[in-house]
Amino acid sequence: MPVSLNDRRLASLYASLERRHGRDPSAVVGRDQALELLAEVADRPGKPAAAMLAELRTPGLSEAQQVELARKGLTSEERADLKAILSRGDVPLAPAARQFLEAVLGGAPVAKDASLDVMTTATGVRGTTRPGATIEAVNVSAAAGSGHDVFAVGAADDAGRFSARLSGPQRPRPGDFVKLRARFDDGTTSDWVTVRADGRDERAAGLLVNRLELSTTSSGRVAVTSRDDEAHLSEPGARLQFINVRTGATEQVTLDAQGRLPKDFALAGKAGDRFSIAVTDGAHNRTFREVAGFVTVAGGARAGGLVPTPGLHKDELNADGTPKMKAVTYTGPLFRDGVSMHDVQQGSLANCYFPAAVAALAHLRPELIQRLIRDNGDGTFTVTFTQRDWATGRTKKVPVTVDSDLWTKPDKGTAAYGRGGTDHTPASMELWYPLLEKAYAQWKGSYDVVGNGGVASDVFEELTGEAGDYYDLHARTNPDTLWQRITQAIDEKRPVAAGTHEEKGPVHYTNTGVFGDHAYSIIGYQTEGTRRFLLMRNPWGDSEPRNNGPDDGVFKLELGRFMELFANVMTTSPE
Repeated sequence: MPVSLNDRRLASLYASLERRHGRDPSAVVGRDQALELLAEVADRPGKPAAAMLAELRTPGLSEAQQVELARKGLTSEERADLKAILSRGDVPLAPAARQFLEAVLGGAPVAKDASLDVMTTATGVRGTTRPGATIEAVNVSAAAGSGHDVFAVGAADDAGRFSARLSGPQRPRPGDFVKLRARFDDGTTSDWVTVRADGRDERAAGLLVNRLELSTTSSGRVAVTSRDDEAHLSEPGARLQFINVRTGATEQVTLDAQGRLPKDFALAGKAGDRFSIAVTDGAHNRTFREVAGFVTVAGGARAGGLVPTPGLHKDELNADGTPKMKAVTYTGPLFRDGVSMHDVQQGSLANCYFPAAVAALAHLRPELIQRLIRDNGDGTFTVTFTQRDWATGRTKKVPVTVDSDLWTKPDKGTAAYGRGGTDHTPASMELWYPLLEKAYAQWKGSYDVVGNGGVASDVFEELTGEAGDYYDLHARTNPDTLWQRITQAIDEKRPVAAGTHEEKGPVHYTNTGVFGDHAYSIIGYQTEGTRRFLLMRNPWGDSEPRNNGPDDGVFKLELGRFMELFANVMTTSPE
C-alpha cells in the first residue's frame, strides 16, 4: 500500500519513485534521489524546493553541511513524512541514502515497520532492517527448479544493518533476481523485497510448471492459477507463452514484479485441453523455442457417486457444515507404468505419516500395492487392509470399496487431498494412491479423522499385515545400532519411515531443508568411505535440503545429521 504523506509535493515525488520501482523492481532510492526528497521537505519561505535542491548540490558542500541545511526547513509534519518514508515506504533505499535521511532526523536508525532496504553487492546483499532481525533469501533465478530453497543468510546488527553473502548455487550471477525478507524476534516477517544483480543477464529464466493449475470457468474460459498465490513462478517481468495443443492458439502473459501471474488471467480452451508453456526473460529464449512443460485443463464433475465419499476435514467445511469443495469423478488409469514412490504426493491434508509410509512401501514392494487394490470394473475399486485384534494378536482382512470421486478445489480443478503422478487433472491423474488414501479415510471414518496425525508404523501394519515397529531416537542412541536397524530393514524389503521433532521442540529447522513435525520415507542408504548416508523422500514430492539434485523430494542425509533432526524411526518387525 502506498505510504501516506502530508506534504502534497513530496507525495507526488514519492509516487513517481513508486511507479518507477513498479516498472523495475531492482530500482532503489539512491543518495541523489534522497537529496530531491529532502529538498521538498526542507523548503521554506523564500527558498522553494528547486532552489533548495540547487543549494544542497553546491559543489564542495560536505554531508554534515547538507544535513544541517536540510534540518533548518523541517516542520514537525515534514519530519513525520520523512520518518514515514523510512519506516513504511515501499521503495527500497540504498544504505547510503537511508543513513543520510536518518542523519537529518537526528542520526538514530529508523526501523522499517514491516520491510527492509536491500541492495546487491558482488557476491551477496546488504541493507537495513530492524536490529537483530534474521535475513532470509532465495535466488529466484537459481531456484527455478525448486522454488522452496529459502534460507537464512545473516542477521542485522544493533543498528539494523546487515551484509550477507549468498554462496553455492544461490550465489547471484549477473542479472539474477534475489528475494529477501526479514524475520523478526516476534515471529513475524517483512514483505519480500526483490533486487537484481548488476551486469548482463547470464541465466535463462526458469518456470515452476508444477505450480500451475488450469481449470474451466463459468464464462467458458480456462483460468490459469498458481497453487501458491504468494509464491513466484519465474523471474519478475518474465513473459510466458501458452499454446493450446488442440487448437494451436497462442497467448502470452507477463508476470508481475513478484514473478506471479496477474489476477483473473485466462485462456481460450475447454476441459481436457493440453497447453505447452515456454518462458523468456527478454534476454534468453526470446522466440519461445524451449518449452518449459505442459499442463492439462481439469475435467468436469459428475452428479452423485457410486458409493459414499468420506467426509471432508473440518477445515474444509463452511460454518453451516456444508462442504467448500465438490466431488469430481476422476477417470485416469489406476496404474500408469506400474507403482512408484513418485506416484505418491501429499495434498492439503495434514496426514504426512500416511503418504510417507505408502511411498516407502511402494519403493520396496510395489507388487504388494498392486495386490491391495482391485478394479471392480463397474467404476468402483476395493482396497483390502489388515486389522489386528490386540487382545488376541489375530488379524483379519478388511475390504473397503470406493469409487473415483475425489474432493476437488473448485478454484483449482485438482484433487484437494492425495494426488498421483505428475498430471493431476481428473481425466489423466494416476489413481492408485488417491484411491488408497480415500479408502483409508472411509475405513477410519473421514478425512478429518486421518488428517489429524498418525504413525507410519501403524500404516505399515495395516497395509502389509506385519507387526509395526516404532523406535524413538534420543541422546543415548548408538549410531551403529541405528544404522544396522535401518539398513537391515531395507535389505529385507521392510518399509522404513522417520518423523521429525515438533516445530516448537528442541530442534531449529530453519536453513536445514527439513521440516519439523513431518514424516519422511527412508528409501535406501549408501556409504562414501567412512561416511554413512540415508536416502530420504519428502511425501510432498518436493522440498529438500539444498545441493541435493533436482527438487523431487528425494535427498540424502548423513547419519549423524539424521540423528540430530529426526525423533523416531518406524518400520515393521523382522519375521
